[in-house]
Amino acid sequence: MTRTVDAQDTVMGLSFPDPYRWLEDDSAEAEAWQRAQNSLTDAFVEGWPHLAALRAAVDRCVADGTGSANWMVEPAPRFAGGRWFRLDRTPAPDYPDRAALVVSDRAEGPGRVLYDPNHDGTRQISWITPAPDGRTVALGVCEGGSELGEIWLLDAETGARLPDRIPQPTMGPLVTPQWLPDSSGFFYTAGDLSAESFAFRVYFHPVGGEPATEPEPIEIPHGPTVQVAADGKYAVVTAVWPLPQYVCDLPDRSWRPFVQGLDASVVGVIDGDRYVAVTNHGAPRGRIVAIPFDAPAPSDPATWLELVPESGRVLGQVRLIGGRLAVTGSVDTEARAWVFDRDGRELEEVPLPGRGALPLEVLPTAAIAPDGHPDEFVFLFSTPTSSPGLYRYRLGSGQVDTLRAPRVNLPGATVSLRWARSADGTEVPYHLVLPGSVDSSRPLPTLVTAYGGGRVAWPAQFPGPVAAFVEAGGALVISHQRGGGDLGSDWADAGRLKHKQNSYDDLYAIAGHLVATGVTTPGRLAVTGWSNGGIMAGTAFAQRPDLWAAVVAQCPVLDIIGCHRHPYGRFAITAEFGDLGDPDDVARLAGMSPYQLVEDDVAYPALYVHAGGADVACPPGPTRKFIARAQAAKGATAPVLLRVWENVGHGTATSRSEGVTHVTHWLAFLMRRMGLVPRPS
Repeated sequence: MTRTVDAQDTVMGLSFPDPYRWLEDDSAEAEAWQRAQNSLTDAFVEGWPHLAALRAAVDRCVADGTGSANWMVEPAPRFAGGRWFRLDRTPAPDYPDRAALVVSDRAEGPGRVLYDPNHDGTRQISWITPAPDGRTVALGVCEGGSELGEIWLLDAETGARLPDRIPQPTMGPLVTPQWLPDSSGFFYTAGDLSAESFAFRVYFHPVGGEPATEPEPIEIPHGPTVQVAADGKYAVVTAVWPLPQYVCDLPDRSWRPFVQGLDASVVGVIDGDRYVAVTNHGAPRGRIVAIPFDAPAPSDPATWLELVPESGRVLGQVRLIGGRLAVTGSVDTEARAWVFDRDGRELEEVPLPGRGALPLEVLPTAAIAPDGHPDEFVFLFSTPTSSPGLYRYRLGSGQVDTLRAPRVNLPGATVSLRWARSADGTEVPYHLVLPGSVDSSRPLPTLVTAYGGGRVAWPAQFPGPVAAFVEAGGALVISHQRGGGDLGSDWADAGRLKHKQNSYDDLYAIAGHLVATGVTTPGRLAVTGWSNGGIMAGTAFAQRPDLWAAVVAQCPVLDIIGCHRHPYGRFAITAEFGDLGDPDDVARLAGMSPYQLVEDDVAYPALYVHAGGADVACPPGPTRKFIARAQAAKGATAPVLLRVWENVGHGTATSRSEGVTHVTHWLAFLMRRMGLVPRPS
């Protein structure tokens, strides 16, 4: 048994027992405890005789992806100076651990390697941004598994690193620099990750000049990103919750307020003297508006020109391609794309290659960085049964060209969109993937995957390494519960903050529907999630242990109340769950915080928690506490396992082989628990 201490966590006058507080600190004793837990977990997993076969299946399902179960694809190729720049992995059978930076005359095909991190220690490329003239490329380089990285500049002819050194750390791939049109310099986002804050600021770097010592004079702390007009007249800065709060007159770099003070999302593209954007203001599923930069009251939505009204489709991103507006979104959670003229007249729908997802579109700010070709829509697309392929659409052609076909398919697998009724009567969609060559009339081992937060959609995309679960005969569920943006911003907000419990109730409704319709039974049902979804998995373990045979929480926060002591925790919990400075919110949050919810005399399901030792967002300390508490519960008879991977962060800077190892590990736990074995290749 793990030793306890007499400690209380007191927040806004409310006190909670915290008997394992000592495990939150990275002391020698805590690290020894963690090593012992890792050994226990490794022994459980490695004692399964099918581990090698499962790893081979996971490796095959990953194909040319990153190895991550959650951040599975590289960025789309970037066009600059008449050439294409991309992160590339050599084709099968020997995919490298880390993608190399390649420049080529085509979006896909033979090219010239500018930088290959596979020969440079533990370094990895997080993002790339070529200068408009194609002569220089900026890239984020991470090291040691951390998402924190350094900005490098390379000569696009020789691959030589330029002498410019930028001291501030960047955190990719969520924010990428944007160049001035003349390629003389770029705006970038860098982190202030001190003990007192978790904020990001905007800086400007002139190529060949001295690094910035002060940020740009604008106050947007949460992931600000600058957009720059192709004609060099304006720049706009927005944040991770997109609102174009400032506009910059170029080349003087003179900032002035633009759209401010609204509880709404406004994200789009600079089109001449106006900002054309998708907004949820007065339109939860999105409408397209134009806001002039010289408007006397740009923050007043009544002055905006509506180009495309709200409809049944969910609008997500807008790009300016070939003088037209290319708009991506979804209908009933499945990706769609349309083309409008600049006055908002619909011209055509893009014939996407199936029912699935644009996997790079999930973030609200996904399209604010220029990508692809200025006259062609180049995009990645996948379905729940086929891995991402690379495609091109020439506007008006009516024909999508395949530049790179999907490299992995699940033969015989079928996909259906289903709906479950939540506790408050809301119909909640989910995709069900059934394996081929099995009797689906009998209950199957079933894994629910979910995210359910941050206004981020969990799309109907290929599950990457988790496809090995389907190959082995398991059913896979992609949940679109409230909290995510799958059906619009009102859908997201109905599962956030004071409504957060709705998101969990939606998950439980899907689980109940799977049982009621004969897909599975509680003894064959599992759930997993990553990051916000990891919190969800931990909460599902503690709130509804009766529903699951097993739970896997990836990179989670499992002590929501204790987040008041951690910079990122305060930021993330306040944004998604509630205010740790409000006593009423603290009391509510205790009802969904896994650490506080564990009780002695409850029969909990089997649990595996995956964490990164270098994770600055969800550090392992609070997770250690939760594991100790769950293991000490008197009703616990199923395994409660922890695996903390050293030199691993939140999972987006992990090498391919490490990602394969991590997923193989927790899938082995899951499949062993559910009596599922990998099939021969």
